[in-house]
Amino acid sequence: MPVSTIVDPSPSGGEGNLSVTLAEALGERIIKGELPPGSRLLEMQLAADMGVSRGPLREALRVLEKRRLVRILPRRGALVSDMGPDDVRCLYEVVTPLYQTLTRAVAERWTPESLPALYTVVERMINCAEQGDVEGYYEHNFTFARACAPIVGNPLLDELLTDLEPGLRRVLYHSREARAAAVGSHLDVMRRMMRCVMDRDGVRASGAIGELAALELRLAMASFERMD
Repeated sequence: MPVSTIVDPSPSGGEGNLSVTLAEALGERIIKGELPPGSRLLEMQLAADMGVSRGPLREALRVLEKRRLVRILPRRGALVSDMGPDDVRCLYEVVTPLYQTLTRAVAERWTPESLPALYTVVERMINCAEQGDVEGYYEHNFTFARACAPIVGNPLLDELLTDLEPGLRRVLYHSREARAAAVGSHLDVMRRMMRCVMDRDGVRASGAIGELAALELRLAMASFERMD
């Protein structure tokens, strides 16, 4: 899909919002493999395609660099970042403890008023699993984490997870075929994690997150092996 068809060049809120919009549009193309690793992102060409000036586009590329979807190199410009087995292992080594911290905090801090938002997401995950919507199921895992953020109230943790989420989504999209057969197992652990949260058992909830991360990493590695 041409980027110009999904980006409004004049969103309200000024250049800052435009940069975020551009980053989201380009990020989705990278996540879904439309812009493969190593692709050069030429500012002049992209700006023309999107109908924007180079200033907000340059800022969008910086956002994507922070999210580890893009590398900006001296004299070479912006390239889509690599995503090999070592990159995925490094990502999970960092992100797993962060999600465990989030889950422990939710178990400790939830209130009756905050629970409906979590239940709503879990119900959507169950519906996706029952309907065979693999991509929707795993996308709602991220929705669940975002719903946890207001309960936890840790802006630094929220920022770190926001920046790392696109890389995880990229891994999940890359390994979506391997994940199709694992939705049931994944959902079983998610349900167990939710019960632990309800029991305010942060230790066991954190352990369930570790199981989910290990399962996702195995599936990602299996996808790379199929490509060899």
